[in-house]
Amino acid sequence: METIDITPILNEYARWKNNTSGSYNEQILLDNLMINDSELYDSFYKEINFGTSGLRGIMGLGPNRMNKYVVTRATRGISEYLKRLYPEGANVIISYDTRNHSQEFAKITAQVFLDMGIDAYIFKEPTPVPVLSYAIRKTGANLGIMITASHNPKIYNGYKVYNSEGHQIVGSQAANIMHEIRKWDYFDLPNKNIKLKYISGNISDDFIKSTMTSCDNILENLNHEYDKSLKIIYTPLNGTGRNYVMNGLKLRGFTDVNIVKSQEMYDGNFPTCPVPNPEKIAAYNEAFYTLDNEEADIIIATDPDCDRVGVAMYFDGVKRILTGNQIAILLFDFICNIKYGKGIEHSSDSIDKTNSNNPNNESQKFAVRSIVSTALFDKIAEEHDIDVLKTLTGFKYIGQIMSKMEKSGQIDNFVFAFEESNGYLFNTELRDKDGVGSALIIAEMAAYYKSIGLTLSERLDQIYNLYGQYHDKTKNYVFKGVEGSDIIEGIMSYFRFNIKGFLGGIEVLEKIDYLDQEDSLCDNIIEFKLRDHGILIIRPSGTEPKLKAYFFGNKDTRKIESEVNAIIDKFNNK
Repeated sequence: METIDITPILNEYARWKNNTSGSYNEQILLDNLMINDSELYDSFYKEINFGTSGLRGIMGLGPNRMNKYVVTRATRGISEYLKRLYPEGANVIISYDTRNHSQEFAKITAQVFLDMGIDAYIFKEPTPVPVLSYAIRKTGANLGIMITASHNPKIYNGYKVYNSEGHQIVGSQAANIMHEIRKWDYFDLPNKNIKLKYISGNISDDFIKSTMTSCDNILENLNHEYDKSLKIIYTPLNGTGRNYVMNGLKLRGFTDVNIVKSQEMYDGNFPTCPVPNPEKIAAYNEAFYTLDNEEADIIIATDPDCDRVGVAMYFDGVKRILTGNQIAILLFDFICNIKYGKGIEHSSDSIDKTNSNNPNNESQKFAVRSIVSTALFDKIAEEHDIDVLKTLTGFKYIGQIMSKMEKSGQIDNFVFAFEESNGYLFNTELRDKDGVGSALIIAEMAAYYKSIGLTLSERLDQIYNLYGQYHDKTKNYVFKGVEGSDIIEGIMSYFRFNIKGFLGGIEVLEKIDYLDQEDSLCDNIIEFKLRDHGILIIRPSGTEPKLKAYFFGNKDTRKIESEVNAIIDKFNNK
């Protein structure tokens, strides 16, 4: 068995012990690490990787944890990067979610930027991701920082970095920033007396106006008025969406909206929802309790930084959440038929394409999806003569495509973008997924269908009848710590080199290794195309200690899932 030299870890630990601010709590936390070998090792064996999603990790002390020292070091490095990029002066906007320490990390970030001669402005209260994206573009900021760990459990926090175009950094930007970060020590903290600058409240108002306009643009061709009496249960999951979504629904004319009281207030402990992820049925327990009491039609949920949105309801007496793919299909179908078609009637069994096609190709419409999202999207797009652009998973790549289209004068042809993890966008003024706007248009869609006697589930069934049944399922396999990283690497290697011929008893027609693809699609992703239109895609998560598997098919995908589980179990049992 290989012996690991822990001397460098102990040396770094001692350095942190001597150089932290000396607060009683910090010293206690460091002392506790000495009686937990695995925690000590995991906290100090490496530094948090600065990637295209910035920083994300468990909160605690050490270079592999999220804390004020890691935040300080990262911000000083980014400051130097900005100085090189903008020698005449740069400005930054900082936002944060409702997690524990998010506001603290945001204020430290602002103080460091100001200390480094960078003009920095911070929001006065927790603010959603889409508002930050809007603010960067609206004010002409050179960079944005979002303190958030998105939908992760409460022990996590993160530090997202946005470029001047309003989307998260991509490509070489992360490597260039990391180069500057490594020049700095963790313990050069800013002067606490530096006075913070706050961004104008008009930005939030302008964002809401932009959102209203985007919704109006979708609905402007409706051929009849519809009742807004839809009874909605909304939960912000103790996050930033509370004020924005509730005010937005009110402005859109929805008066029968009940917020989940136990999840209404900002709370980084997420006491009634340990994993505040609208992709998980457990996130809706409190909402279903409220729905039962209020006899409501639908549940809408947003995650803590309000870039993701989920939908739940009863269907045939069974609690059901729609998958991210299903929500996207419903929204895309709705937008295409309402904005570019002639609407949807209860009896519809075909698509009316009268106004959909563009025979002269004067302004070719386009939509964007990630490669791990459902191909049913492509069929709907084809019916409406809309080009589908595919990109790697991660909304930053969608934002990058939209920025390129804007520069080429094609942004007005944008229809919709999504990734399967409940992220959607239809507002051309944003470059990241938008939980606020998506929540509002979901409400409009549900109200419209209710007015013609349909539920969202029933409309989804109609879509399947039109295009064929599409199954989709995403599974997450969690592997924590340094051992977990090795396991994930081993599993990816196994799928890359050992799967030949058949998977789950189904013939493999094609294997695509995205490490071999051109730059725009190059990533650690493996796709298997199977007989009978089955697809398996497997990749490591870029933000969590997880391996993600995506199952697609016109038929049941359980055989494929069963074999994937068996392979992964072998690695777990080594």
